[in-house]
Amino acid sequence: RVLLYCLQNSHVSAQTIHQWPAVKVQAVGSPLSLECTVKGTSNPNLYWYWQAPGGTLQQLFYSFNVGQSELVVQRNLSASRPKSEQFILSTEKLLLTHSGFYLCAWSLTLSGVGQTSVQKPHPLFSATSLARNPH
Repeated sequence: RVLLYCLQNSHVSAQTIHQWPAVKVQAVGSPLSLECTVKGTSNPNLYWYWQAPGGTLQQLFYSFNVGQSELVVQRNLSASRPKSEQFILSTEKLLLTHSGFYLCAWSLTLSGVGQTSVQKPHPLFSATSLARNPH
């Protein structure tokens, strides 16, 4: 069994948000790190979201300052913010339940997310094809 992460960069005026890797297929039990970097704005609020195939988007973590991250939903993942523009989602041991789409977002105020990355499933690994062939 493998885990799939499909993400696409987005560009919004002078700001950019980049998630890496864009697509990841990885074995259960191995460690994983997903990176989010925002350019063109200073001290943004950063967020990590997760969506299971066919499910709804859930917020996992948020961070308003360097060195700080707050857990919203427990999924055996951790988040760190080593730099103002960087937010890293990681786990020491992937679970099958970690499968899905991961989305990073940023905002300048606490009132709501101002700019987000756009998720785009790879056509070979859409939620429909995963449902038909989960292995």
